[in-house]
This record gives sequence, C-alpha cells and structure tokens, in this order.
Amino acid sequence: MKMKIIYTFIGLVLLIVGAVAWQFWPISSIKKESHSSEIAEANPHGHTDEHGHQEENIIPLTSDQIKDLGIQTKIAGPGELSVTISTRGKIILHPDRLSHILPKISGVAKEARKNIGDRVKEGEVLAILESREMADIKANYLAAKEKEGLALSLLEREKRLHEKKVSAEQDYINAKSVYAEAKINIQLAKQKLHAFGIDDDEIKGLSNENDPDLRIYDIRSPMDGIVIARHINKGEFIENTVTIYEIADLSTIWIEIGIYPKDLVRVKEGQMVDISLPVDKKIAQAKIIYLSPIIQDETITAKAVAELKNPSGNWRPGSFVKVNIATEDVFAPIVISKEAIQEIEGKEFIFVRVPEGFEKRQAQLGVSDNENVEILSGLSSGEEYASSKTFLLKADLSKKEAEHEH
Repeated sequence: MKMKIIYTFIGLVLLIVGAVAWQFWPISSIKKESHSSEIAEANPHGHTDEHGHQEENIIPLTSDQIKDLGIQTKIAGPGELSVTISTRGKIILHPDRLSHILPKISGVAKEARKNIGDRVKEGEVLAILESREMADIKANYLAAKEKEGLALSLLEREKRLHEKKVSAEQDYINAKSVYAEAKINIQLAKQKLHAFGIDDDEIKGLSNENDPDLRIYDIRSPMDGIVIARHINKGEFIENTVTIYEIADLSTIWIEIGIYPKDLVRVKEGQMVDISLPVDKKIAQAKIIYLSPIIQDETITAKAVAELKNPSGNWRPGSFVKVNIATEDVFAPIVISKEAIQEIEGKEFIFVRVPEGFEKRQAQLGVSDNENVEILSGLSSGEEYASSKTFLLKADLSKKEAEHEH
C-alpha cells in the first residue's frame, strides 16, 4: 500500500514538470523546423535563399561580372509586334520573259552561233539554216519588186503620153491598174518575209546584193537575255516544229509561294514580302502580283506569285527560298527580344535580374515577329531581364546542374 502511494506521487510530479516544460519551450525553433520540413517537401532537389528564390535556378553574378561578360539588360514592358506569315517559295522564270526559239521554216543547220550561258541581244543571230523554201520566198519577193519597178516605169510613160494627148486615156488607166497590182504583190511578198523573221534591214540588203544566197535563213533572238537551252547542231536537219534555243531574261523573276487557308484572309495582292536565301545570306523584297482563289489538293495551299527585280542575276530560278509576309501590327502588354529566350529541354526560359545575379524562369510565349516576342507568363511588366548573351547564362546554369548531380 505504501509503494502504491509512492508511485502515484512520482507520476504526478512528472506530469507537472512536463506541462511546465511545454509552456516555456521556444516556439521559434518549432516553427523553424516545421518551415524547413515544408521547403524540403516542396523543393526536394534545391534550397531557397533569403529572398525566396530557389538556389538551383540562381546564377550568382555581381554587377561587375555582368558588365565584364557583356550581358545587357532591359526593362520588360509593352510593345508592338509586326506579325508575319513564314512560308517557303520557289524561284521560277517570268513567263513573259522566256522565249522558245523555233525556226519558221525547216532546213539544214549551217551555223549554231550561241551556246548555253551566252548573253544575247534582241535581233542578234543565233543560228543560220539553209532552206529551199526560204529561197522560194525570197525569190518571189525579188520578182515582185522587179515587176513593181517595171509597172512604175510603164505608168510614168503612159502619164507623159496622156498629158501630150498622144495615147488614149484607157492606156493610162490600164497602166495605173497594173502598177497598183504590182504594189500589192510586193507588199504581200514583204509581209511574208516578215512572217518568217526577216526584218526590213535584211530585206533591203537582199535587194542591194548582186548575187544573194537566197537559201540563207538567219534565226534571230526576239529579246535580250541568256541562252538557257540549246537543241541544234551544225549539219543536222531542223524541223520547223523543234525548239532549237531557249532564251530567258532574268532581270525580273517570279516567286511561287504556298499560302495556307488559315492565312489567306491576311494576304492581299500588292503586299511586299521578304525573300531570303539563308545559304547565301541574301535578302530582297518582292511584290505579290497574284493570289489564287483555289486551294491545291496536293499541297493544301493557295498559290501566290510575287515579282522580284533581279538586275544582277543573283537569284537563280529553281532555288527554294524563305518567305516572310508582314500582315499586321499587334499590341502586347509585355514584349521582349527573341535573343533573351533560351530553350532548355524543350521549354523556353528567360533570365530575370535579382540581387544575387539572374534567376531562370520558364516563360510562356505568345505572338512574335522577326525580332521580338510576346510574354504571356514568367515575367512581369517593369522587371529587368537579360536581353543579350543569354547563352552564357544557360551554359553556366548547365555547368552548375552537372556539378550538383555529381
């Protein structure tokens, strides 16, 4: 009985001591322990500094170090973006500046003066054929010219006799009729020569020669340009249905562009487009001159055609080019330069200035143009961010993560 009373007394003493100890224990140490536990659960792979930033996303840099690295910063704020449609195009020959040269008469090739790549002028001789048919046509013209001369002489003689009342008036009238017919015949013969590509200078020279070779048929270029194809060899018989040369004027060319249906409402004839060839680092502007209302089944696009001036011939038909079509200006609450964005593991990040250096933040991007991009989340207006040489920050962060893993 006595022992039971002793044990009961000891128990009451321990209970009183425990209550007093709980009342006076430092609460701050308990809160600190609880807070550390919460951080560990929320951030199992990193730590949070005194400013609330996760240390694993912080790149510590002083202001002097940032200056030495050449990293520039800007303040995030609103701006306008020139929204563009990016697509591809193909350079093609201007159809009005391409000529397929076919002889008007069949014959044997006596000369083929031009080769692929040669530049030619309008009216310059490309090839010479020998043709019996051409000899007949020239002979008919010379005969008609001779008859016209005789008819004129007869008319002048009858006119003098008629004025002197020596011959009958009917003879003068007949002479006038013969001369009129001769003039018609020579005009027909001349037009026939023109139809076969013989110009007035050549016709005049034909009349002045004592013994002209009537079989010769000069094939001339109808335009200034460059020879892009040749299908004639000396000595072969050339049919009048065969293309012997192709001449192209490359001073103006076309760009065939594919426009997707969703973008058609933003594209109009007359718009200027930027053409670039990344391989050669060439950039130029072209004007849309045609926009098809039909969607092509094989490409699911509508064809647009842009005209490009090419005086130096640097843009070559057959090349594929990048096409940017500026369509409208869009206002955005937060706009930053594209150079500020870095892609890490398939996601876009920006680097925001903090007292310790820079903090990596994931960003959600909106519309963009050639230089700037809209930020939908990850950066607030008025915050300072790294706008150049952000690849240095990305590299430093990757190095830090690699060291952390080891």
